[in-house]
Amino acid sequence: MEQILSIQSAVTLGFVGNNVAAPVITHLGHQPLLVNSVMLAAHPGHGVIAGGPTPEPTFTAILAALTALDALADIGAVITGYLGAPSQIEAITALIMQWQAARQNGYYVLDPVLGDNGRIYVDNQLVTEMRDQLLPLASFATPNQFELELLAKQAVTDVASATAAARQLMTQNPALRGVVATGINGPDGRVHDCFVSRDKAIDVAYEKRPTGIAGGGDLLTVIFTSWLAAGQSFEASFSAASTQAHAIIDESVNHLEIALLKNLHHLTAIGKRPSQPDDLA
Repeated sequence: MEQILSIQSAVTLGFVGNNVAAPVITHLGHQPLLVNSVMLAAHPGHGVIAGGPTPEPTFTAILAALTALDALADIGAVITGYLGAPSQIEAITALIMQWQAARQNGYYVLDPVLGDNGRIYVDNQLVTEMRDQLLPLASFATPNQFELELLAKQAVTDVASATAAARQLMTQNPALRGVVATGINGPDGRVHDCFVSRDKAIDVAYEKRPTGIAGGGDLLTVIFTSWLAAGQSFEASFSAASTQAHAIIDESVNHLEIALLKNLHHLTAIGKRPSQPDDLA
């Protein structure tokens, strides 16, 4: 068992952010440590906005307390997802740097929840500061197609261009060990998840849904991180995350919410490898 710190959104109703992280991390045998970047009644896709970012003094104090409590060395992995304001970046950056000094074999997984389908849904300053401050600290990043374009500052139109953009990010950020690019459209009309490291690229294709599903990227990121924290290889962690996340997504008929709790059985035991995807040519 490892402790996994998850800094993401929280909602009262539904499954996004930390509402995904808590049950999945627990089901996969780890201990979730949750810090909420925002607190909402439900994610904005429902059309009702109630709540908002965690107040900056509260957010900063909670992160600083983890150092004061001497908790950092026991944290095996850190996830950051949706953030409520650019001002949260400074406190997260300080925490990550302190944690990496205390736990040098840990993994920081950056899920850059910035937008989708050509639309940014956060403050533009958050995009810039995430790219400049958090990405250089990350071990892995898990962007969707649009977020990969934002981070790499280049067009992503298919698997080949996604691979090129991911490798550019790794060239620019030497600590970055791999990129999991999700929701990549292909000329075959299917949607692809790709794992790209400096020397390997893996591609898995799925039937394209009529619409995306809220929380799907959060789910994949949490499974991936949980497998990494258990000491599994990068490739096995990606394969498990992509396969199992899509199995749960396929059981979810409402595009507004993942049918998570009744489908946790799709999360196979860590170390039991799902069918392996083919390497890219």
